[in-house]
Amino acid sequence: MEAKSEQTGSTRELGLRVEDLREDVARLSTDEFENRYGAAFLLLSSAGFKQPKNGSSTEVLLLDLEDEVAERTAGVSVRVFPIQAAKRSLNHLITLGRAANNDVTISDISVSRFHAFFKRSPTGDFQLYDAGSSNGTIVNGLSVCTKETGPPTELHSGDNIRFGQVDVTFLEPDALRSFVEKFTD
Repeated sequence: MEAKSEQTGSTRELGLRVEDLREDVARLSTDEFENRYGAAFLLLSSAGFKQPKNGSSTEVLLLDLEDEVAERTAGVSVRVFPIQAAKRSLNHLITLGRAANNDVTISDISVSRFHAFFKRSPTGDFQLYDAGSSNGTIVNGLSVCTKETGPPTELHSGDNIRFGQVDVTFLEPDALRSFVEKFTD
């Protein structure tokens, strides 16, 4: 789904609206859904992307996936960022950063131009490295290493990731599909 958003920018830069995935979740098999959107996702939620008082980063609120739908959706915007290489990408890494030339773009001042990158392990699991970003990358409260300083961080569905000051949740396709079904009911 590379259609332009109703706002300026591409879906790669703004993510996909959860509501826009509902029809495909209902009609596509898990394999078809994964082929179309990818094998992993970042779920970002915010109440209107409010700017904090210091104006230096976006204030983002994480959703508690166990809350009642009415409580967690009131006034909340939820975006899904597929973790997949752009068609122009020539290597096995999936880059994330503020610059538009990344595979996953998060336009927030606290996210470095090239902030982090994902790669697949031999077993197909997603791994994450920080790319030497200014504000760091954290998974479940622990700092993520750069390629030069240590091993990658293995990601699991439901992991909380912080890129700079932006909080997201890592989801595999089945978890995203379940969330979309509950969120849009």
